[in-house]
Amino acid sequence: MRAKGLVCMTTALVGLLALGAGAAEQRFEVGAGPGQQKRGERLGAPEMRLSLQDAVALALAHNINLEVSRLGLASSGQGLLGSTGIFDPAVSSTVAGSYSEAPSTNALTGADVGIGRGREFDLSLGALIPTGGAYSVGWTNTRTTTNSSFYFLNPAYNSGLALSFRQPLLKGFGTDVNRTGIEVARRNRDFSRVGFEQTVISTAQSVESAYWNLVYTIDNLKATQHSLMLAQDLLDQTRARVRIGTSAPIDIVQSEAAVAARELDIIQAENAVENAGDVLKGLMGFENAEDWKSKVVPTDALEATTELVDLDKAIADALAKRPELRQRQLELEIGEINLLAARNTVKPQLDLSLRYGYAGVGGDLIVTDPNTGEVLSVTKGGWSDALSQLYHRDYNQWSAMMTFSYPLGNHQAKAQLAQSRFATTTAQQNIALQRQAVIQDVRNTVRLLEASAKGIAAAVKSRELAERNLDAEQKKFANGMSTNFQVVKIQDDLAAAQAAELRARVLYRQATAAYQVASGMLLEQMGIAIKGEPEAHEPHTALKDVGFLKFGHYSKDTSAQAAPKP
Repeated sequence: MRAKGLVCMTTALVGLLALGAGAAEQRFEVGAGPGQQKRGERLGAPEMRLSLQDAVALALAHNINLEVSRLGLASSGQGLLGSTGIFDPAVSSTVAGSYSEAPSTNALTGADVGIGRGREFDLSLGALIPTGGAYSVGWTNTRTTTNSSFYFLNPAYNSGLALSFRQPLLKGFGTDVNRTGIEVARRNRDFSRVGFEQTVISTAQSVESAYWNLVYTIDNLKATQHSLMLAQDLLDQTRARVRIGTSAPIDIVQSEAAVAARELDIIQAENAVENAGDVLKGLMGFENAEDWKSKVVPTDALEATTELVDLDKAIADALAKRPELRQRQLELEIGEINLLAARNTVKPQLDLSLRYGYAGVGGDLIVTDPNTGEVLSVTKGGWSDALSQLYHRDYNQWSAMMTFSYPLGNHQAKAQLAQSRFATTTAQQNIALQRQAVIQDVRNTVRLLEASAKGIAAAVKSRELAERNLDAEQKKFANGMSTNFQVVKIQDDLAAAQAAELRARVLYRQATAAYQVASGMLLEQMGIAIKGEPEAHEPHTALKDVGFLKFGHYSKDTSAQAAPKP
């Protein structure tokens, strides 16, 4: 007998595994890009016959929380793109005019009242480069006029073209340091991706739980209706026995009370069916008020089969696939990036500045008598003279400069470095805590799964015994060896046993989903694939992978407080 039961269980297990494999073959693709849903779309029908896969498919296509999560993911992607803007070149221009007059205070003014007029037009292009340096190309143009007799170019045109470059050699140096914001934004985008995956998992688990809960309420309603039928049969029998005088009229009251109690149970069970249906409709994304009137009819039945699990494999899968661990790892990576940047801020400021350019001057050349101040000749000139000198590079200019600065004590930078070390070490500890929580979660769900499987067997046996007990009591009642009270009590016991069996089957289904979530296998078991959006093109990636241009290539944190590597 025991061997026969084992063969039956093995056959059932194989059937369940085959069912699971078939489910995994049917892929559900969930896009990560926003704009995949249309608000207010009609989804319902007067009667909707849905399998569990149908319900999951509807939810993955129309659940509003998924679209909200998609929008958050898209926003974090734009945050990554925006963080690259620190390397965007900037063009600037200046157009200005000026006028001034002042009484002379000495003979060198060249006029009793000095009058000057000026116009300016400048154009420049500059940007930050990945190493932390900055360049600027500037073109300057000015026109000045004066009434002073000492100026021999009036009006005078000045034009200049110069290239400036500044490169930090200690603090602020390094492609990795200057890309800190970009790399942190990249991890935040990845964090949002994992969050979207968690939303998909949560939605699929909620749909499965709600689906089986709806199945339970419908089956429980049928069981309650069956209990009403038994109570009504007992009432009819009791009335017949009273008519022939084999029972006292008081027995009718007990049977009528039992019927009234069953009718109340049916009202409550019908309300539970409606509530369970509404929960599933909400998860499937119903919005239109007419759609909420739909009657959802589940086509999948609660199976009696149970599944054997390998605890060690489940823990290994969970540690490799749980999204929470990936999020903690991203937090650690962000901490390490910030720690590298903080180590750079404690360095002295040592900058190399270079400038090279050309100058040109043009204008009306005025020759005056040095004794009398009389204008002897005027040679016409203009802006073109200044530009010609620039073109031919007649007059060059250059400068080179090294600047050094260091705040005495440097307490702010040192404190930020210490805080970054603590934050990185905290992230390490959070990973350890999350691993603990994952292992504990898997162990709890495995125990719940095993207990639920045993609960089904116990509930089935209890229901079978309650049925046999009721059958025996009804036969005794028919032979006048039992009372209405005893029959009603045993009917109540049978109703409770039937409800307990249904609840045990639902709990097992929900425990299975919880186990798959805990082990990180729910998406794989359901055949759900997340389709990510194509990676947006990242501008300004030049030099980012050159090793000797990274601050981390030269800097090692040897402090005892430095966070250890995972």
